[in-house]
Amino acid sequence: MGEIATSSLGSLSSVDMNTPAELRDYLDVGTPVKSRDSPPRPAPPPTKPRSKLPRPIRFLSLPKAATGSDKKAASEPKGQIKKSQDQARLQPLSNPEQALTKTFKLLHSASDDWEKKIEGLTSLRVMAQNHMDILMPKLHDICLAIINEVKNLRSAVSCAAMATLGDMYVHLQRAMDSEVEGTARVLLHKASEANTFIRQGANCALGHMVQSCTPTRVMNALLVGGLSHRNAAVRSCTAQHLERLAEVMGMARLLSGKKDLTDRFLIAVSKLAVDPAQEVRCDVPPVK
Repeated sequence: MGEIATSSLGSLSSVDMNTPAELRDYLDVGTPVKSRDSPPRPAPPPTKPRSKLPRPIRFLSLPKAATGSDKKAASEPKGQIKKSQDQARLQPLSNPEQALTKTFKLLHSASDDWEKKIEGLTSLRVMAQNHMDILMPKLHDICLAIINEVKNLRSAVSCAAMATLGDMYVHLQRAMDSEVEGTARVLLHKASEANTFIRQGANCALGHMVQSCTPTRVMNALLVGGLSHRNAAVRSCTAQHLERLAEVMGMARLLSGKKDLTDRFLIAVSKLAVDPAQEVRCDVPPVK
């Protein structure tokens, strides 16, 4: 066996002797091993020749020209637009007596339909602007109904009620003096709400009260309703409207020496000036 193995090894050529041992087990060990060529790479796609024509010019689209109504809306402030819309809606009523009866039914109903309540409050705004003589005989009952809606938990109804009070201050003016204290108390309380729209509505209505009603009645209402309130936001609101009242009346009149006016104003300012809350102290009206 050794000789056979030696002869078989001797019969191999020098090339075969250099063949790796792993390839000798194959039957075709004497045949040359063909190397595997790598697959041919695909030819790149033919490129299109660049066109020598000039590239098309792209024109920018111009903005659409503004119409006359757009220019008018852009030139008017938002508050003026809203005011004009409200005035267009608050047209005189054909039968205000019947409308007042319907308004009481809408406001005194136990229904939770907030749209009906806003409808009733809107009717009161119309009558305050166009039919003041209809409101005067039942002014106290009307104010009580509005106060009840200012306390409404739905913010839309509460804001509508405060706007109604503001319109009544503006159009009825000193005829609202007898109702100033009760209405101011609920408005000052609303100044402490977290809802921004409710606070703005309360401040707006109080501003109309300061501008339209008798100053001594307004001062009494502010001091009774807000000077000693537990909430700092209410006291701050009171200080702000006292400052507005001082601007309306004039500091000379406030410090004229009248006991019912000067003393109460100075005592209120002194108390607010040492208030524990900084926001209240910052809103104290200056005495010059």
